[in-house]
Amino acid sequence: MTEKSLSEINVLVIDNDEAARKILNDVLNQEGYKVRTAENQDEGIKLARVLSFQIILSDLMMQDRSSLEVLEDLQAINPPPCIIITTAYPSIKSAVEAMRHGAYDYITKPFDVEELKLTLRRAAERHFLLGEANQKEYYRELSILDGLTGLYNHRYFHELLTREISRAKRYPQEFSLLMIDIDEFKKYNDQRGHLQGDDLLKQIARIFSQSIRCVDLVFRYGGEEFVILLPQTPKEGAKTVADRILNLISQKSTISVSIGVATFPQDAITKDGIIDAADRALYQAKCQGKNQVCIFEKSSGIKNNGGKLNAQA
Repeated sequence: MTEKSLSEINVLVIDNDEAARKILNDVLNQEGYKVRTAENQDEGIKLARVLSFQIILSDLMMQDRSSLEVLEDLQAINPPPCIIITTAYPSIKSAVEAMRHGAYDYITKPFDVEELKLTLRRAAERHFLLGEANQKEYYRELSILDGLTGLYNHRYFHELLTREISRAKRYPQEFSLLMIDIDEFKKYNDQRGHLQGDDLLKQIARIFSQSIRCVDLVFRYGGEEFVILLPQTPKEGAKTVADRILNLISQKSTISVSIGVATFPQDAITKDGIIDAADRALYQAKCQGKNQVCIFEKSSGIKNNGGKLNAQA
């Protein structure tokens, strides 16, 4: 993307912190964006209704109105802008909730300039790609959602996992992955047909969504395989979530699932490494008879939910 193309992007910054407004204004101007600022939500919404902004950066905690109310007002603007939430790190849970209601992304304070530039570049690229798209299939390809289940898709999982690793290294903190596979799904499909199989996938997706906190993220990884990303969650907390999912599945469905658990940074410090650790734990759960949780342990191998298994990974 050229500087000339970035000059076509109008960005609105809404933040009552003068220092934050100045940082954002300076960085974005240097990148070539056209920037306007507002010191409160009402002023920002008025500007957004009068002028055309492709991207809006809005602070999460301002005045008495809830962030979701402000988000709703901004989304009602035509054409709708790409909305990025800025927030202090302790409020990430609220930022993720805003994403569930349509915000494109969030950036934490204090700002990491490179993360800020990258997020804005992706938003700008999204704007140009959507503008060039003329076919529904192209729109679906750009979407972050899986068309069948409504969960986040495989591509978006890799994008968010990369960002989560970067944040976990920066602060630092733990997070966990649950790799989940529906047991005997091919047999279920063969016996009942693909339409019934699709209904099962949607049912399981709903159960997963009901089993997690609003800060957690569930993805359809591919086929009958799913991934749940648990920010700021150690291994023991991830095991609790996995147990809850196993119990809910047994209560609400006729099938079972197998779950592999891995935790950053104990089990791996790279994206491929943490995925591989969770996948190996899942494989062990399958080998041990399915319908169970296996936890990856880097030092001593993989163990099952009850700790009876201690097979070397």
